[in-house]
Amino acid sequence: MVVLRGWPFELACAAAAAVLFAALFASRAQLPAIQPLVLFFVTLVVAANAQFALPSSARISPCFMAVLASIAAFGAHGAVLGAALVGLGGGLSATMIKKHRYTTALFDCAQYALASAAAAALYVALDPVGRPAAFAGAVAGFAVVNVVLVLFQVCLNYRLSPKTVWRDMYPELPNYLAFGLLGVFVGWLYSSLGAVTLPLLVIPLAITRKAFASFLELREAHEATVKVFIRAIEAKDEYTAGHTERVAKYAIYIGEQLKFSGPDLDHLRYAALLHDVGKLAVPRRILNKPGRLTEEEYAIVQRHNQVCVDILTRVDFMRSLVGTASDKHAHFAVSDARERDRLVHEAHIVAVADAFDAMTSTRSYRRALSQEIAFEELRNKAGTQFNPECVEALIQAIGRRREHYGLGYEEDAVEFDVPPPVVGVGSAGLGDLVRQPEPAA
Repeated sequence: MVVLRGWPFELACAAAAAVLFAALFASRAQLPAIQPLVLFFVTLVVAANAQFALPSSARISPCFMAVLASIAAFGAHGAVLGAALVGLGGGLSATMIKKHRYTTALFDCAQYALASAAAAALYVALDPVGRPAAFAGAVAGFAVVNVVLVLFQVCLNYRLSPKTVWRDMYPELPNYLAFGLLGVFVGWLYSSLGAVTLPLLVIPLAITRKAFASFLELREAHEATVKVFIRAIEAKDEYTAGHTERVAKYAIYIGEQLKFSGPDLDHLRYAALLHDVGKLAVPRRILNKPGRLTEEEYAIVQRHNQVCVDILTRVDFMRSLVGTASDKHAHFAVSDARERDRLVHEAHIVAVADAFDAMTSTRSYRRALSQEIAFEELRNKAGTQFNPECVEALIQAIGRRREHYGLGYEEDAVEFDVPPPVVGVGSAGLGDLVRQPEPAA
């Protein structure tokens, strides 16, 4: 159960909206005609109930279109007060009420009212300059207020970093421009033709809802498929359960440090989660063997990379993950032209994340190493085995977060039947090969 902690901020925004309305009424701000006010308010309520939750729990909807339409329809006649009143409808979501999220519903009403008032004020102020300037000002005003308030609310409620929430939100920013332009167009038509133009708002709402529903259903199907593979690996190797999640976390740390885009980070995460799917072909006795592997056992382990390729190529949306999740491009080649390829870069990231977790967690053949030793080993191998940029990105990301991993900092460490020995850095993969005796002189 998620414990929401942003309610003081939500109530503060509600208080700010109350102050805004008090100031508008005290200044005897002009009220627009009742009929368009009610029509656009109802349209906004419909739009608010067509919104969708992003993975970070930020919500997106075509509400802005109805707000801009109302502002353009009101013109200079009560636009600010009218837009603020219409904006109140943006928080009347049946979902929030059913979940008893009353402070969140109040916040949504307040933030839409504040953003709508800001958009209307800029629209009216810039209208003498020209309609393009008025439109740009309204879009910018609404977007800034809406994004800032929602970002902080989601961060506080769900304890997410601003970067995580922003990564979900910024790809949707062009929608402000698209929905705003259509909204202003409908508002101008309403001024001439009346309520007959409202279907121009309702139809895009329906299309938008259907499009986002399809997108989210596809995303959920992808997540479910990945979870099936992870659970299959977990059933075979208990250690791998936490390992894949940690490797994905470290890979995202590196990707964020290197300024990867949202879609690229999603692709990187999937690849990191599935990089060990080939373990399904490795017997459990080898996965959990305490000690070094024989040549025969090591050969079996080496096959897991080809199994990874075979599995991923059979699933449509996973085919693009092959180059990253497999070991094909994991080793850094300093002068190779392939290094400029994005998927190769992702493979280097996963390799660094995988090696770091292998060294800082207890395995059947070795106790966890300290974080300092792991960092030193990564830096020693940077430029030969590992991509130096990826190594430094991980070290900086962990240092910036003041996190510690490795010996003394393990969480949910796996208990093995035979206690693992305390040895050197060893392998960053599935155990080490038994050293063969030196030939006689």
